[in-house]
Parts: sequence; structure tokens; C-alpha cells
Amino acid sequence: MRVKLIGCLSTKNEVLETGVSSFIDCDFLDFSLHAFPDQLHKELQRKIDASQDYDMIILTYGRCSHAVEGLVSATVPVVLPKAHDCISLLLGSDLRRQELSRDNPAVYYFSQGWLEYGRDPYAEYLEYVDKYGEDDAQYLIQTLYGTYREAVFIRTSCEAKKLEQYRQKVRQIADFFGWKVSEIDGNLALLNAVITRKRHPDVIRVAFGTPIILEEENSYAD
Repeated sequence: MRVKLIGCLSTKNEVLETGVSSFIDCDFLDFSLHAFPDQLHKELQRKIDASQDYDMIILTYGRCSHAVEGLVSATVPVVLPKAHDCISLLLGSDLRRQELSRDNPAVYYFSQGWLEYGRDPYAEYLEYVDKYGEDDAQYLIQTLYGTYREAVFIRTSCEAKKLEQYRQKVRQIADFFGWKVSEIDGNLALLNAVITRKRHPDVIRVAFGTPIILEEENSYAD
């Protein structure tokens, strides 16, 4: 069986850690597309259209601002996680994230992929300073991130070689915002289930020719 995996750079290292690249063709899209859901949707559809000579397509994207809604694979079935975004995917489920949020809703999560490939809040602040000046940058950054109180780093084992570097980066960001810092173990069971196409309550299988539809309950239908 020929399988194509289309994923985000935010979970690239976790995907490759499974050894998946030896039997699945992987294509990871630029992290910056998350800021533009319409563009992400179009790029995902383009990649799906270009992968119709495979027997199965795996998406390692969650809902991601509804970017996956309406995607259609004409002749190849699709497998994807039922997850809000990459944070839920790295934590193991939306449910675990919800449980953690009940205890502490003012948390901003980081992962090695997020720090490696994404734009962190402090880098965003520096960009705003260059564009708009200090006062406007402070206003914008407080509007976006002022409700958070804690930075939580998700450990997934594939960051071991750079763990202290990532910890230092998270502390730098947290110090700037005045956040507390903590760490939590990730859970890659859902990601692994998607990659291996195992039966799992949060693994969604979508028949070819069927659009991915987001239900009101924030779950997928196929």
C-alpha cells in the first residue's frame, strides 16, 4: 500500500520519530500557514489533489481554524485525527486538554516543533515593535496574550538533545510576559494511531469523494 502523509512542521519531529518515513511518503507544510486558514485550506487541497496516485492519505492536522473543513479527496480515502489542533494532538486528545484547561485555563502551550518552526509570542512582539513602535506593540501583544498566566512546555521525547535550549527559550518568553513556567508529558498515542491507521475513537476515516465536514459538536463526520 502506498501512503502519503501531509502534515504540519509543528509535529514533524514526532512523526519522524516513529520511523514512518521508511514506509510512508511525508510532506510537511510551512508552519506560517496557520496564520492564514484560507491559504492553509487551499494548500492542503492542492496537496491532496496531487496525491491521488496513492492508496491512502494521512492528514496530521487538527481542525486548525477550520482549515480542513470541506477538503475532498476524489479517489483516495483520508485518515485524520479528531483534535482541535497540534496541541491536542501532542497531549493525546481534546479531552485531556479540556481537563487540563479546567484546572488552569490561562495556559499557553509550547512544544519543540512550535519553538523550532513557529513564531513565538516574544518574536511576534519584536516584529510589532519594528512595524508599529513600542507603545502600539505593547498594546497589541497585551490584547493577544494578556489573559495568559503560565507557559507550559509539552515534552514528547524527541526534543531530548535540545531540551535545555527549549527550556531556556520558554523561560525567556515567560519572563517577558510575567508568566509562570511548567512542563508536562505529551502523549503520542493519537498521533501514532493516525499514522498506523489503527482503530481509535479519535481517528477519523473519510471515504473518497466525501468532504470533511465539521459538526456543531466540533467533531468530524465522514
